[in-house]
Amino acid sequence: MANLHLFEIQEEEMKKIRYEFITEEIVEIEISDEWGEKLKSVKREQWKLDKREERHSVNFADLDGKEEYFADSDDDPFAMIEEEKYRDYKVDHERRIAKAFSELSVSQRDLLKALYEDGMSKQEYADAIGVSSSAISHRLETIRKKLKKVLR
Repeated sequence: MANLHLFEIQEEEMKKIRYEFITEEIVEIEISDEWGEKLKSVKREQWKLDKREERHSVNFADLDGKEEYFADSDDDPFAMIEEEKYRDYKVDHERRIAKAFSELSVSQRDLLKALYEDGMSKQEYADAIGVSSSAISHRLETIRKKLKKVLR
């Protein structure tokens, strides 16, 4: 296993990469400034990813015997609050969706029902109402734009 250290030296347009191996052997390689910047960028992105991963992980050793975190959540006030927030969000979300669909025309609602509830293909629906499948695609795009506008 080697640790990679990138450091700048005084020579123009050159950088050095320093590898420190587990055997304590050290190897230095000169690289161009362009490659040095690319390596720095890669290391910076890796650092960001590592930090993001740290924020989303739980270290069970940090719980330090706090088994109550794993207790039944029925009596947990925080779980109750979160559950209530979710219920409120869900009701509001369903209300907004219903309102958005109520603003669609009957033919637009029929199109969505045929495609998404009844499982018809665009071509089957187009044939059934006597239009081209590209007309159906255009109507779907119109519906998508309308729903997006209403749901903002």
